[in-house]
Amino acid sequence: MSSAFKKLKDEYRVNPGWIWLLAIIFLFPILPEYVSPFILFTGFIVFKIQWSKQGNRAYVGTLGKLEMAFMALALISTLWSDTKLDTLGVAGLWWGMFLVQVMIYNLANTRRKIDTILKTISVSAAINGIVGTIQVCSFALNKARLIGKEAVLITPIYKKMDKAVYTWLPFAIKTNTFKNRASAFFSNPNLLASFMVFSYPISIYLFLNAKNKKNKIAYFVINLLISAGISSTLTRAGCVIALAGWIFMFIILAKRHAKELLVIFIPTFSIIIPSILTRYGLFSIKGSKIASTASAAANNTAAKESSANHLKIWSSIFDYLTHHIKAFIIGLGFGCESTGRVLKELYSLNKPHSHNFVLEICAELGIIGITLLTVIILCAFGKLLEINANNGKKFDLVFCVFTSLLLLLLFGLTDYIFNSPKQIILFFILMGLTQAISQCYDKTLINSPESLMKAAEKNYKEIVELKK
Repeated sequence: MSSAFKKLKDEYRVNPGWIWLLAIIFLFPILPEYVSPFILFTGFIVFKIQWSKQGNRAYVGTLGKLEMAFMALALISTLWSDTKLDTLGVAGLWWGMFLVQVMIYNLANTRRKIDTILKTISVSAAINGIVGTIQVCSFALNKARLIGKEAVLITPIYKKMDKAVYTWLPFAIKTNTFKNRASAFFSNPNLLASFMVFSYPISIYLFLNAKNKKNKIAYFVINLLISAGISSTLTRAGCVIALAGWIFMFIILAKRHAKELLVIFIPTFSIIIPSILTRYGLFSIKGSKIASTASAAANNTAAKESSANHLKIWSSIFDYLTHHIKAFIIGLGFGCESTGRVLKELYSLNKPHSHNFVLEICAELGIIGITLLTVIILCAFGKLLEINANNGKKFDLVFCVFTSLLLLLLFGLTDYIFNSPKQIILFFILMGLTQAISQCYDKTLINSPESLMKAAEKNYKEIVELKK
């Protein structure tokens, strides 16, 4: 332990910004929402001082410049927003979370460092998975009258502290908590689910490319805990998307990793499937027995009502945008508060946002905003497509980040994935990793439709070759 501490201390002297970056990525999903950003800001200051002393410039890259254009529009939207304080605060939050991408792009300049970031993400997710599992299991044991109420681990873990802080603030902050659905260190089960879905492909990549048996067992356990974390949230979309993610990865990687992926399959499906069945009321715990008919029916009704409410929200936002030309073009102003007001005042829906990131960005920044965000996402996928993934590990790495971004965006079609600092930073971490991987590996530049087709053809050939 002392030698590890000494090694860390020596590395900090040489590269303090890098150690702070790892601390940010590890601690951000664990600390409260109102503490994590300050860790990022402190770490960025350390990085900037280090960079200035070394005579380096902090680059943002093409992807970063596109994001800055999007965030500039978010700030400008304060001019026409009816919820100016919310718009200014949320736009500022995006600019703040963007700093982690700058740090990753400039500091993660080797393949070893990229892998270290992925390991850090997985360990942090596994810890959340442990806490989430204890929360939902202790609740179930209490419901079955096997343990007392005092033995149930509170969810979210910072619930009492959150209440004290949010009561003290001069403006209202509401979070929906569920005692029967785990949130771990997050303030809401859907927020935890977004982090688990984001981390799931990364844990699979580490398992598939472990250097020795000891590491392989460790990454298997991490994947198991992340799967348990997904299941503990009882979030239908998160569970289904995680399963779809495994199927997608199996289809692409089966020729080289079929046996290993099947090893992952067993815990993933056996842990997550019961969560989906529970949410749809096919079984639950009542007293000391498995589900009474009445309890199952109630859960099933709640699931159907939730789906129906989502459809009402989506149709309402679509109706509003198609009947208000100004909102359709430039939006109502950045931040969810304006959308929540429209849903409540015009459609009698007491919902905080659109439960769909595409519709929410359309409502906040109009067709201009969603177009800019689409360009950013396509550019990110394009940068991954550019990379010459001509060996197994390199291909696995690119494919893992691609899948992580894809699953996060798919989850965002049923819930808003930019609703808190802990969610927003996930997007910027993926953007930073995409840029870091792009600068570490050879690539075929995409600058025209023809070069895009060539890059796609090259990637297809690489997949075929690697399958042989």
